[in-house]
Amino acid sequence: MNNEQVRRILIIRLSSMGDIILTTPFVDLAAKTFPLARIDFCTKEKFTSLLRPNQNIHKVIKAKNFLNYEALKDLRQLIKMSNYNLIIDLQNNLKTIYLRTIQDAKVHVFNKHSFKKYMFVNFKINLLRDEKPITERYKETINRYASKEDLDTITQPELFTDPASERSIENMLESLGLTNKNKLICIPAVSGHFTKTYPAECYAEIINNFPDGNAVFFLTGRGMDSLNIQSIRSLTQNKKVYDLCDRLEIEDLISLVRRCSLVICGDTGPMHIAEAFNIPIVMMAGSSVKEFGFYPQNRKAIVLENNSLKCRPCSHYGKEKCPKGHFKCMKEITPELVLTKISSLI
Repeated sequence: MNNEQVRRILIIRLSSMGDIILTTPFVDLAAKTFPLARIDFCTKEKFTSLLRPNQNIHKVIKAKNFLNYEALKDLRQLIKMSNYNLIIDLQNNLKTIYLRTIQDAKVHVFNKHSFKKYMFVNFKINLLRDEKPITERYKETINRYASKEDLDTITQPELFTDPASERSIENMLESLGLTNKNKLICIPAVSGHFTKTYPAECYAEIINNFPDGNAVFFLTGRGMDSLNIQSIRSLTQNKKVYDLCDRLEIEDLISLVRRCSLVICGDTGPMHIAEAFNIPIVMMAGSSVKEFGFYPQNRKAIVLENNSLKCRPCSHYGKEKCPKGHFKCMKEITPELVLTKISSLI
């Protein structure tokens, strides 16, 4: 099958926020590589706004946020009825394997390098040393079709703003009495797993000693993240610290982050929103490592890692507690060090 014969493409990446944002350069490459094709994208319903209004995507197919067997079966039937002749699985797990096994569709699957990750996490044998960032590795899924020039072109993630969310965030900032003199700082307080989350007391120390007196801090998150956010606020002396937990939809978060002067965070989805808009980032990697490929690529990003520890990485996804009990991968990235890096960016 040559490029011109490909007329209907389905890209599958069900979750999560950051991973989906990082697929957007791949969508752009697919559109260039298959100019006659209609491209659809299948993702969970709660993430669909990340892909609108991407002009390269004809339709976003919504998967239920909780995909039990019945929901998967219905989704697979919908995909089958759409008569795709090329399916590209950028997730490659049991659910997406089930979804992509459809007769007559050519399938290409993202290589997750699971064995290499397993060796790194469990035996600290680093076979990923020369690996590219994940945005470039996604492209390799269709390297047999794409031109060398397009494959070699480094592109950053791309997001679009929602007009209603733009107005909502403008109104919120106006109601808080903020002006252009204020530097807006976004702190996504929790990174999904404990070992990827910077300690609340460290965030508080950064806020208390921040080098710009006009800075305003927005703490974002969902659900139980509120516990961390409350801890941060209780330890800060700065009155300009706002709790936005559960107050922002994804579209609102995009509109807020793109107005920020800086994002301070662990390995979390909003970091990649900042990356898409080339917003300065200071990321504390914790149990994660650059070799996994999910670190920000923009020039204004600084990634802090504790490379002195032999126990890193302890997990690819993150853990709910430190296996060693000391959590040095985060605690030894001191607020003083973070503040020094911040001073070089703002």
